[in-house]
Order: sequence, then structure tokens, then C-alpha cells
Amino acid sequence: MSLCTVVLGVLNIIIKMDNWKKISFLVGVFAFVREFRPIEPFYAAYMTSPYINCTVEQVPTELYAVGSYSMFVLIIIIFLVTDYVRYKPVLIVDGIGGVLHYVAITNRPSKLRIQFGQAFYGFFFSAEVALFGYLYAMVEEKEFYQKITGHARAATLTGKFFSSCLSQILATTYGTPPYNALVYMSIFGMSFTTVWAIFLPPVKHSLYFPNKKKIEETSMGQSTVTIYNPQKHKNSQLSIEAAPSEEKIDKPENNDVVDPEYSVINELYKDFKQSYSDPYVRKLCFWWAVAMGGYLQVYAYINVLYTYVLEENEDTEFTLYNGAAESINTLTGALSAFAISKVNWNWYSVGDIFFAVGSIIAAVVLLCCVYCRNLWYIYGFYIIYGMMYQTMLTIAESEVAKRLNKKCYGLIFGFNTFIAVCINTIIIYGVIQGHFIKINIAQQFLIYTVLYVVLALFFFGSSILKMFKDEGIVEYN
Repeated sequence: MSLCTVVLGVLNIIIKMDNWKKISFLVGVFAFVREFRPIEPFYAAYMTSPYINCTVEQVPTELYAVGSYSMFVLIIIIFLVTDYVRYKPVLIVDGIGGVLHYVAITNRPSKLRIQFGQAFYGFFFSAEVALFGYLYAMVEEKEFYQKITGHARAATLTGKFFSSCLSQILATTYGTPPYNALVYMSIFGMSFTTVWAIFLPPVKHSLYFPNKKKIEETSMGQSTVTIYNPQKHKNSQLSIEAAPSEEKIDKPENNDVVDPEYSVINELYKDFKQSYSDPYVRKLCFWWAVAMGGYLQVYAYINVLYTYVLEENEDTEFTLYNGAAESINTLTGALSAFAISKVNWNWYSVGDIFFAVGSIIAAVVLLCCVYCRNLWYIYGFYIIYGMMYQTMLTIAESEVAKRLNKKCYGLIFGFNTFIAVCINTIIIYGVIQGHFIKINIAQQFLIYTVLYVVLALFFFGSSILKMFKDEGIVEYN
């Protein structure tokens, strides 16, 4: 059987898939190859190796900080323009940003060139918001959102698992990580990501920028109101259709043309206010933003912690298994994300306890990283943390998506990510760069612990209040 026959057979199967399965598959492949960056588990080790010779203190304060500040600036721009360009172009440029980031660290780069690459990494990370926005914009049926979110999250983590496994195998085979080879493999992964994004089906219509000179606004039209009342309704759901409102916004006299920019700003504000008027969405977005802010820190600085512990222990014989730890972390995260996507629970009823328990487990293992000096245990703590975070994030994303108007995905997902990046930037400026307090890399994990303790207390309190309060949750189609 020729390769051409196999490819044609696969294409035929994809074409015959239901739309949501087809989009889930295409986005899954994109998410998988986007995470093929074998240098990542050894990035801090590469920076402190004789090839570059940065100190363990310089990596977070002078290199990673540039990427974080870049994220802070670019995430604002990206979540504002994502809908205007209809998602796909952002995914294409995302891949290009990844290519430039890794090209900048090839062949014994200078510190300035590394910082230049970190600026592109900030764009690469920021553009991730377009991935899930594209996914939800292309799938109409909201009943599949939990599944496609789980599939995309599992694909992301599986790609990271495969990438980390490869880097660890090469590091073990050669006795030391082959840094240049890992960097060039990462460039290949980003190049493939760019090409795949080019062939993704386009989103047909911009949601905030229609090609109309006159803007006439009606109400939402059809809405779905889902009422969860544990005492009175017992998981019952009520769906209603709201008649279109007869009221319209004030139109300019004499058929004057409405200023498109003014109209778009009004639309953005209206959708932002409407989306966050749902208390359930506000609550989940609060967890999402704070937890992601902590995750950005943990993911960036866990490799620095490994190097710090080895230097503190004066252990020059220990073989780094960063790639193995990252691969197991992502495998367990992928399996848990995929498994949770199949769970058919009433998350409004059980979600508070779920997020509270998950957050407290994350806080405990991060606290252990502060005081533990055994690298094997730290690997284990990181794996548990990653599994809990990815599981909770899958539910948070899918539940929020179910309750948003279709055109709000990029806006709300982008805003949540922006808040996470703000938290990340404040910690970098105030703690890591020492403008507020000066602590070592291990003590930084105490800050991350506090973030998850706050989340756990918030959701425990919310679960208690829910026992004495009935709420209705509005879900918009």
C-alpha cells in the first residue's frame, strides 16, 4: 500500500466526519505539533550551559522577564484583533512567532539575541487564545463543547508528552542534552505548525466587524435559560425562546452612517458586560485567570528550580530527567483532561467542591517544592500539580464556553488570559526582579502556593453559600 493511498484514505475519512469531529481533529493536530518543542524541558539548562553561560539568577530576571513583558503587551492587541482577522491568521502568525523564537537561540546566541527571541515567545504564547476561540467559533453545537475542549487539551498535552519523551531519550543517549539538535527540532515543529494552520478551514464571518455601513441592533433573539435549583428542580433544565425585542438602539437621524469604530466599541462593551453578568461565568473566569497566572510561573520556573536544587546540593553527578518529568506530567494531564471530558456531571452543582479540592491539592504540592531538596520528589510534585491544573482547566474552559455568545469567545478567553499575564507580570516585576521583595527561586513557589490557597478558600466558601441560595444560570446561544 503506497503512502499516497494511505493519505487519500485518511482524507476521505476526515471529509466524511461530522463537522464537530472534523474541526476537533484538525485543531487537535495543530495543538499537537504546536507543542513539539523538545528544547523546552532543558531550556534553563541550555541557558546555564557552557554554550551560553548565563547564571541561574540571570535566567529568570534578564531572559524570562522579557518574554513575560512581551506577553503583557501583546495579549491586549491579540485578543482585540482576533475576531477582526477571523482567528486563522492569528494561528498562522503564531507558528511564525514560534519559528523566530527558536531561530534566535541557535548556535551560541548572545544575551541580546536570546532576549529578542523571548519577545517573539511572548507573541507565541499570547496567540494561544486564538486556538480555542477558533475551535468554538467553528463548532455550532454547544453540547459538544466539553468533548472538543477535552480533545484539544489532550492533543496539546500529548504533543508536549511526545516532545518531552524525545528530548529525554536523546539526553540519556548522549549523556547530556544535545542542545542545538533540540533547538532545530523545535524550529521544525513550529514550521509544520505554520503550514498546518494555513490549510485550516477559515472562519467565514467576522462577528464584530460585519461588512455593513448601517448597524441595526436587536436583542439576542433565541436564548437558552438553564435553571439549576438543587432544592426545587433537581437538575431540571428549562429552555425557552425569547421573542426578538422590538426595541432597537437609537438610529442616527436622516439615515446617517454609524461610525463603525464607535459601533464596535459599543458591541465589545455590551458583550463583555453581558458575559460577566452571569455569576457562574465570573466565578469560573476568576479561577481560570488566577490559576493560569500561577501556572505560567510554575511552568516557566520549574526548570530553574531543578538547576537551583542541584547547585544548592552541589550535586554534579545527578543526571537531569527534566524531559521525563515533563513527559509524565503532560501524559497524566492529557489522560485526565480526556477522561474528564467524558464525565457527564452537573458541574454547576459539584463544580465548587471539585475546584476547591483540586486547588488545595495543587497548593499542597507546590508548598512541598518550597522545602524539598530531593529532585525526584520535586519531579513527582510537579507531575501531580500538572495533572490537577489541566483537569480543572478543561472543565473551566468548556463550562464558560457553553454560556457565552459565540462571538464572545475571543474577547472573554483573551481577557482571562490577559488577567493571568498581569498576575504573572506583577510577580516577575515585584518578586523575581526584586522590586518589592527579594527571595530565591525555591521561595517563589510559596507565592504560587498562596494563589491556589486563595482559590481553594473562595470555592469552599462558594459551595457553602450555595447550600443556602438558589441561582439561575443564563446560557446564550
